[in-house]
Amino acid sequence: MKLIKKTLVIGVSASLYYLSLLLNEWVWGDSEFSFDVNWVFFPSGIRFILVLLAIESGALGIALGGILWVYQDHPDLGVEFALITGCIAGISPLLARHLSVIFLGLDREFKVVSPQTLLKISLLFATLSALLHQLWFYAQGLTENLALNFCVMALSNWAGTLLVLMAFKLLIQRIPNPATDRQKF
Repeated sequence: MKLIKKTLVIGVSASLYYLSLLLNEWVWGDSEFSFDVNWVFFPSGIRFILVLLAIESGALGIALGGILWVYQDHPDLGVEFALITGCIAGISPLLARHLSVIFLGLDREFKVVSPQTLLKISLLFATLSALLHQLWFYAQGLTENLALNFCVMALSNWAGTLLVLMAFKLLIQRIPNPATDRQKF
């Protein structure tokens, strides 16, 4: 039963991440700053939430969805490029989560997380993800200005993460709370 649940979480994570990449492409289209650097990157927020909630299963799903997307988006760069880029997409939020536990003193289960803590974690995640991606792209000769592309990607990751977090906050606020509703009567 546990394997089925884990497989389902991985599949849902992969699908959500892939769909977020599709949505991002639909919204932003060809308005990239440079190779795979968008002005706002919504999928960054999806990665953030999936890894906070589903940890390793979320990261694996992100990697699988990312591999499929990158291979479809850049088939000329080959399977190896897609595999490594997808794995970076899955590993970077997981690594940021672990670093947050170590350096920010957060509990491993993230049961109590303040808005300030979410901002810190999201900034760490956005920066780490951009750094790992840009180092990989630079090593592949796909970007010329490492520092500038890193800065733009980190900011676009953070902007996308903040937008997704705000959307989730609004969504959660709209969901009726049965305990609160019962107290009103």
